[in-house]
Amino acid sequence: MNFEDIPPSEEEEVVVLPPAVPEESAPAAAVPVVEDEPAAVDDTLAKFNAEWEAKLAEKREAEFEMQKAARANAEEERAAWNTQRDIRLKAKKDSNRSEEQVLQEALESEVENSKTWERVSKLIDAGESADGKGSDTSRMRKLFIQLKSEPLDVTRAAAAAKGE
Repeated sequence: MNFEDIPPSEEEEVVVLPPAVPEESAPAAAVPVVEDEPAAVDDTLAKFNAEWEAKLAEKREAEFEMQKAARANAEEERAAWNTQRDIRLKAKKDSNRSEEQVLQEALESEVENSKTWERVSKLIDAGESADGKGSDTSRMRKLFIQLKSEPLDVTRAAAAAKGE
């Protein structure tokens, strides 16, 4: 069916298109052909790529130098920290040794002391209250204090005297 034969309706607007020209019959001068342009584009692209690679190489070198400097700085800080740590450890060891020596001397002098309850009372702190750090030792503390003030021998002798 040929649509050109159908008359347009009154409401439709008629648009007339020019006939299509086949590509073979088009003049050759209408399409410009420049043979030097692809070579110029390739040369410009190669120049850009070379510049880009140079910039990337500079950035890589700068980043490598920054990493090298950061590693050197970190190594220096670690060495300083280790030195400070060794100093602290040596000081702590010295103080622990001196405290241990004082404690050993105190224990040796107490061994010579024959009063048992004085040694026991030094081992416990009668003024310390249970603060939830461990088990409740208040009953044991009270028992020690009672035994210190009233020795077991005296208590047993008094109980035996009542019983007779």
